[in-house]
Amino acid sequence: MAWRNEYADSLHKVLIDTPSGTIECVGGSYAGVPFFVEETASSGGREVVTKPLPFSDSHVNEDVGKKVLSISCNIYLTGADCETKRERLEEALNKEGAFEFVHPHYGRMNARCTAYSLSFKKAEQEFISGEITFVPEQNVEKQAQSVADLRGSAIGKSDSTLSSSKSMFTEVFSIAGKAKSVVDSVAASTTKMLDNIENARGSIRSVSAFVNTLSRIRENIRLIMMSPADFANRIQNLLTLTKETVSDDDANGYVNESLIVMRSIMAKRRGSAYSSADELSSEVDRLALMSAAAMAARSVVDCSFKSVEEAREMQDSLSSVFDDAAEQAGSVEDYVTLMDLQATALKYLRDEMSKLAVVVELPLNGTRDILSVCFDCYGSLDRVDEILERNAVGDPLVMIRESLRVLSK
Repeated sequence: MAWRNEYADSLHKVLIDTPSGTIECVGGSYAGVPFFVEETASSGGREVVTKPLPFSDSHVNEDVGKKVLSISCNIYLTGADCETKRERLEEALNKEGAFEFVHPHYGRMNARCTAYSLSFKKAEQEFISGEITFVPEQNVEKQAQSVADLRGSAIGKSDSTLSSSKSMFTEVFSIAGKAKSVVDSVAASTTKMLDNIENARGSIRSVSAFVNTLSRIRENIRLIMMSPADFANRIQNLLTLTKETVSDDDANGYVNESLIVMRSIMAKRRGSAYSSADELSSEVDRLALMSAAAMAARSVVDCSFKSVEEAREMQDSLSSVFDDAAEQAGSVEDYVTLMDLQATALKYLRDEMSKLAVVVELPLNGTRDILSVCFDCYGSLDRVDEILERNAVGDPLVMIRESLRVLSK
């Protein structure tokens, strides 16, 4: 709220005598208890988390939201009944809940007291000074409720990463005027990368679109590299074939394949020199790395998990690969993008884990058979195979073990 001097000038001012002299105050109150306000300080701003970039003197700032407005007031209680006012005020300040706060400049609001201190001396009769800090209350019940679309956020950020990485590659990659040895070296390096992508993408190695794109790049790699935009499109086509192309609809495996692609590219980039050919090869690797990262984050939203443990394995794997990729990031922009994709994917996984069952130990009292155990546990026989698979049961009709690992839902 902006300060209005004309409003402040119109407030009723009161002169009170203090041990340090006469001061000018205006009236205020909290929970119906009046006091005089001399000075007010407010604080706010944005919550910013600063993270240093590994192995550099640079850093990035992440804005995590608006700080809560805090209002601090220097107040005075005067008069023959100031002790009574102090008791009533302290009772209100220590009471749980929000109460009406009347401030000379901010007006009326519901607020909570977060801290206060009062000072009074026996030698100073009918006078108490202090400082109180308030935070405004917000009635969330009357505010529009919104739910973050985590799936849409992951897809949107993936699309943005694919587009920006292709644009950057198109802008900086050029073999025009380069020596034949340089072009041959980049072609050979790219061919090795294509081999790694083919080995990693086990779920779509038999898909005709994937096979055809891969073979055309290999056969015409030097010619295709002459047009960076076309080359970038073809490389991304290898990495962005989604689960609709996969016959067994295994999104979990598709995410793992994207992470394998990222690992293979990072391993290839470690220890590389800085010749002209290596710089061009690095741009090809960067395009593939960022594209694979985009698809890993995007495909997480299509995964399905039977338990929290399965989701946690995916979370740990994704977090590890993205952290390693961020450490190798060649620019602040790549670092920020990788961390943003990682955060979006992990947030989605955490949200999904809150809905999933956890593995618990089901005690078995005496000899049991799998059918009766399954029915007692889940109320049906539909999940017999699931129990058998999780526990490696030898004889499902005569089980003499102490417990079985089952899902809580």
